[in-house]
Amino acid sequence: MEFHDVVYQRRSIRTFKDTPLDSTVLEQLVTDATRAPSWANSQPWHITIVTGATLKRIKKRHYERAVAGRGGTADLSVAHRNDFAREAQQNMENWNQQVNETLNKDPQGIATFSQAQATLFNAAAIVYLTVPQNATGWSLYDLGAVGQTLALSATDHGIGSIPAYELVRYPDIVRQETNLQATQLLAMGIALGIPTDSPINTLYTTRMPLTNSLTLLH
Repeated sequence: MEFHDVVYQRRSIRTFKDTPLDSTVLEQLVTDATRAPSWANSQPWHITIVTGATLKRIKKRHYERAVAGRGGTADLSVAHRNDFAREAQQNMENWNQQVNETLNKDPQGIATFSQAQATLFNAAAIVYLTVPQNATGWSLYDLGAVGQTLALSATDHGIGSIPAYELVRYPDIVRQETNLQATQLLAMGIALGIPTDSPINTLYTTRMPLTNSLTLLH
C-alpha cells in the first residue's frame, strides 16, 4: 500500500470481528513500530501484546467493572476537557458532533458505541505500551511515535486499530493478568483486529485547517 493511502485510510476502529491475528504478523507490526525515532536511541519502551485466554480474562474483568460504573484509575492523569486550551476544546466539540451524526444513522448507535467500549471493542489483540515510571517527557514522545507507527503498520497489513483510554482504564487488571511490573508506567493501549461493517466504524473525523496549526517561515 502506498504511504499516502496508509496515512489516510487509518482511522479508529471501534468494533472488530472475532478473527484471530497471526502472531507472526503481530511481531512484524512491533518490528515496524520500533523503527520510530528515539531520544539518543534510548528506546525506553516496552510492548506487551495480549491475545487468547489472557485477553478473554482481561475483557471479562473489565466488562464487570465498566457496567458496574467503576471509575478509572489510569496511570496517566486524565484532564477535564475544560482544562484544555480553547482551540482544543473546540476540536473536541467538533468530534462530538461528528460522532453523534454517525451514531444517529443507526437506531442502536449510541448503545453500540457504549457496548463497544465496555467490551474493549471485541479486539483480537491489545497492545500495551509502557515506559519506566521515572521516564521523562521525551520518553513519552518516543512512545507516542511507536504507537502511531504501529497503527500505520497495522493499516498496511489490513488490520484495524484504535488507541484508547478505555484499554488502560483499570491498570491493576492489566498488571495482574500480564505480570506487568509496578515500575512500568502503563501509558496507552491499542486494540487491533479485523474491522466489522458496523456503522460506528465509518466515523472518519476531520482535522482543523493548517492555518490553525502551521507557522511556515521563510
